[in-house]
Amino acid sequence: MPEPSAEFVTLYTDCQSRLYAFLLSLMGDADQARDVLQEANLVIWRQSGDFEPGTNFMAWVFRIARFQAMAYRTKQRRDRLVFSESAMEQIQQAFIAHDRGHERRQQYLQRCLKLIAPNARELVRRRYQLEQPLQRIADETQRTYQAVGQALRRARLALAECIKRQEASDG
Repeated sequence: MPEPSAEFVTLYTDCQSRLYAFLLSLMGDADQARDVLQEANLVIWRQSGDFEPGTNFMAWVFRIARFQAMAYRTKQRRDRLVFSESAMEQIQQAFIAHDRGHERRQQYLQRCLKLIAPNARELVRRRYQLEQPLQRIADETQRTYQAVGQALRRARLALAECIKRQEASDG
C-alpha cells in the first residue's frame, strides 16, 4: 500500500472530531461510537489510495463510517435498540445538513476574525487557538483577570454579531 499523501493525512486528522460526532449521532452511545470510529479509521487508512483529491473528503469518510456503523449494528442485532438502515440514512442526512452549516459558520468566523480589532483578535487566538488560561493572558499582558475576561466577552459578542450579519446577508 503506498504511503498516504500529506494532504490526505491533514484531511484525515482534521476530520476526527466531526467523524466521531457523526458516529455518535448514528450510534447513540459513546462507547459504541468510539468502537466504530476505530474500525472506520482502519478502513479509511487502508483505502486512502481510493480517495480522489479535490472531491468531498467528509462525504467519503461519512460513507465509510456509515457502512462500519451498519456492520457493527448487524453484529449487535440481539440488542433491543437497533436503528433500521432507513433510520440511519435519515440520521446521516440530518447530520450532513447540520455539518454543512458548521462549515459555513466556520467560514463566517474566519471572515469576522479579520474584521475585529487586532488586540481582540489576538486575545481570541490566545484563549481559543492556543488554549491559554485567562490568568496567564492577564499576567503576560499586565492586565487584570477581570479586564481580560471583559475584553474576551466583548470580542465574542462582536464575533457573534458579525456572524449573524453574514448569515442574514446570505439569506
